Amino acid sequence: MRHIFMMAIVSIAATACTSHIMPSTTPIVNKQIQNEQNNTILAGHCSASMLDAAPYKEWFYKAWDAYTIDSFTLNRIRPLLKNKVADIFLGSWCGDSRREVPRMIKILRAAGTDTANIHLIFVDNSTKNYKQSPQHEEVGKNIHHVPTIIIYNHHGEMGRIIETPKISLEKDLLAILLHRAYTPNYPGIAWWQKNVHQRRLPMDDRLLRLTANQLIPICKHMGEFNAYGYVLLAQHNDIEALNIFKLNTLLFPDYAGTYDSLGEAFYNLGNKAAAKLNYEKVLALSPGNENAVKMLSLLNN
Repeated sequence: MRHIFMMAIVSIAATACTSHIMPSTTPIVNKQIQNEQNNTILAGHCSASMLDAAPYKEWFYKAWDAYTIDSFTLNRIRPLLKNKVADIFLGSWCGDSRREVPRMIKILRAAGTDTANIHLIFVDNSTKNYKQSPQHEEVGKNIHHVPTIIIYNHHGEMGRIIETPKISLEKDLLAILLHRAYTPNYPGIAWWQKNVHQRRLPMDDRLLRLTANQLIPICKHMGEFNAYGYVLLAQHNDIEALNIFKLNTLLFPDYAGTYDSLGEAFYNLGNKAAAKLNYEKVLALSPGNENAVKMLSLLNN
């Protein structure tokens, strides 16, 4: 049934210790901005009623209508969702968000979740504000890929689904609600944050290589840490970002894109010599690469 989201979403007050990750409490802003591609996108904590308006309703209802809910698993989920809250970090510009979020909202609503307990927080995709909301609900919540769907009870976060489900949205959600062992996508980032205690200090090549050896078995593609590096740059965590981009060249040494990102980071931070070296590596792996040619021309002038 269309237009089911016209009810406004209200904030849910945190009731547990602040040491726990708790649901967002910022007010609804329903903000729209122009991104770097000059497209209109949603930004910040928005009411789901915004998805009833163009241009968002086209992709929202396309994904909603096409999705068939796993009714067997839904019946198991329904009683477990009582008094639960969901923060959904997404980008109206993001293909994964456009696919997965309408499906998840459809599941939550079919399970009887009050609209007030579903917080939609839209993040930017601009370079300076990458994966950030104007209200900065993402702070302290480790948002590096979207959508990120976080489920809370009164104690705090129960678990999260990152970008895509491991099995299905219904079964992943059930695992979280039942407190089963559940590891979302991009475990390499969680490993880095847990085990690398001096990650915000410059790391030498030896330490980065030892770290890479630990991460190789659990990193599936270069985009995992590449996206995280840009999130860190937007947060002005420059040293950790450089560590991440260097690490990614060790994890995926045959991918020109890892050196391109490291070159960009060095360039933006004012180290033109290091930027030039990395763009030269891009050309060695990808002869004629347009961006590398352009950047080397700029650096050589």
